[in-house]
Amino acid sequence: MNLYVGNISRAVQPAELQQMFAGVGQVLYARLVDGADNNADGMGYAFVYVPNDEQARTALTNLNGMLFKGEKLTVSPMSERPGIVGGTRNK
Repeated sequence: MNLYVGNISRAVQPAELQQMFAGVGQVLYARLVDGADNNADGMGYAFVYVPNDEQARTALTNLNGMLFKGEKLTVSPMSERPGIVGGTRNK
């Protein structure tokens, strides 16, 4: 299941995001997007792919609303977030 993760602090690194989601299951990728050009508050967002739907639902339940590096995360299925574009911060 593809997940959208919003309201990510710009201080978060790709490996930290991957590790956070790996705590609830297998993660095939976690791609950070720098939100500085796309929204006024400069917060980033990410796309995370969890191949197991049950583990993805667990991630949704456990991580949505979680405080991470001073910001409250928003985690939702990609189907609820169409049309998002931006440059990735993965290096």
